[in-house]
Amino acid sequence: MLINIKELTNFKTNHSEIAEQNIMDTVCNAYNLKAGNITTGKFSDYDFDIEGKTFELKISSKSTTNSVMELSRANGAPSGLTATTADFHMFLNNAGNIGKLRLIRTSELQQYYTKNTQGIYLTETRGDKIGSKLAPLNFKQFNDLMILEMPYNQSMKQFDTNRSKTNSWAQRNIHKFLNRR
Repeated sequence: MLINIKELTNFKTNHSEIAEQNIMDTVCNAYNLKAGNITTGKFSDYDFDIEGKTFELKISSKSTTNSVMELSRANGAPSGLTATTADFHMFLNNAGNIGKLRLIRTSELQQYYTKNTQGIYLTETRGDKIGSKLAPLNFKQFNDLMILEMPYNQSMKQFDTNRSKTNSWAQRNIHKFLNRR
């Protein structure tokens, strides 16, 4: 599948849900895991479950060095990290011409952002869209597991999951990573 960044927020299509299904299926096929259900709706607590664990998927054309994490709405209302019930976050970002899918425990993200407030900023409320409280996301700060790589076309802003591949480190460690408390 070609995941088109521009189409993920087009709610007239279901590209976002199709992309979530595709990522879940791709991960499960690569690691022999049991796929669960996709949640739908604008305010779901997580995106899908695998092996009884819940996942929030974030797909961005931002690079792995300049990503951001939504902590809440600008007015303090729960959103992003403060609203999710997911056990894990998956981040698909570009690293040049490669897309990297990383897995991070939500509890680790929450713990980090309660202690580290450097660089947090607010986006403005525009019309009916309430602004957000965002923080820099530096993957080097977390114990993550890079589970898939795939081609990324920068000009088209597309990830190609059909050509994704895993790595031996992730193959050896994904079960331990998912089951560690």
